[in-house]
Amino acid sequence: MTDLDAVMRVMEHAFPKTYGEGWNNHQCRSMLCMPSAKLLIAQRLDVICGFVISRQAADEEELLMIAVSPDYQGQGVGYLLLEHMLQAARVQHVSAVFLEMRADNPAEKLYTKFGFHKIGLRKAYYTGPNMEKFDAITYKTNLNA
Repeated sequence: MTDLDAVMRVMEHAFPKTYGEGWNNHQCRSMLCMPSAKLLIAQRLDVICGFVISRQAADEEELLMIAVSPDYQGQGVGYLLLEHMLQAARVQHVSAVFLEMRADNPAEKLYTKFGFHKIGLRKAYYTGPNMEKFDAITYKTNLNA
């Protein structure tokens, strides 16, 4: 995986270590070796500045990870990554996309722009500073509606 080092650098900087949301190299490599896994990379000039990892099962897809390097956040990179991922899913006849994230994650604004809505809750799934617990929320968007 030639781009894995650059993906890991983005992941390191995009996710605060506080919640343990980012993956390590082994987790990332293991996921990307699965036949259903997909990696979409955003690049500006020769710099990898963001990525999406997803996996498809039958006619559903799970957005596992989306990250944008802090130097490129707020410039539409995340929006373009998600837009391209969803378009590719439509081409593959995916009917619904799911994701799960920490309840107070500001990325919720991005997801709701693409029609994601809350469908589930895992109480106290994430552990934050001072052992504070945060819920995980599951979201879904329908692509064939």
